Amino acid sequence: MPGNLKSWLKQLKRGDQSAFLPLYQKTSPGLMRYLLWKTKGDRPLSEDILQETYVRFLLAVDRLESTKEIAIQSYLLQIVRNCLIDKVARSPEARRPHVALDAIPDIPEPMQNRQEQAVELRELSVAMQSLSERESEIVWLRDGMGLSHREVADRVGITEQASRQAYVRAKRSLIAFMGDGFTKGGMHAPELS
Repeated sequence: MPGNLKSWLKQLKRGDQSAFLPLYQKTSPGLMRYLLWKTKGDRPLSEDILQETYVRFLLAVDRLESTKEIAIQSYLLQIVRNCLIDKVARSPEARRPHVALDAIPDIPEPMQNRQEQAVELRELSVAMQSLSERESEIVWLRDGMGLSHREVADRVGITEQASRQAYVRAKRSLIAFMGDGFTKGGMHAPELS
């Protein structure tokens, strides 16, 4: 079905359920990668949370006032985070560990040499563990999800300036941890912006 998130949302609000599948196909891959990262690669838990996310989204679709694409994606991401908290973070033994990046499928910019890729992913995974939970989430939202600093700030609950500062600190820590390979055109060469 041709269209975009805005048109599919309008159709869903009018009761046209045929718009759900294309909306789901467009938005679910990024949300699943985020969930796999947050659940340390636990695919069944991630799929369960993703399913709950879309149930909640459909139940509350009329409450979404903005039809801008970024507003729809932000709304879905907020529901994912709430579902994740409901499923994982509120349990007494809950601890959200850092996930090894090699456990996340479909990482963009595949490298030609698989051994080199494995080494870089391992180094990046170890480096990400050196960050705080908030810093790693900010780096993920900014670099992994492509959100602006303002959008990151809204998701994390801080100011845009604090988001920028935390992002720069986190990237500098990653650069220091990983050394020259990180800054010389490696898979995640940073732009400190």
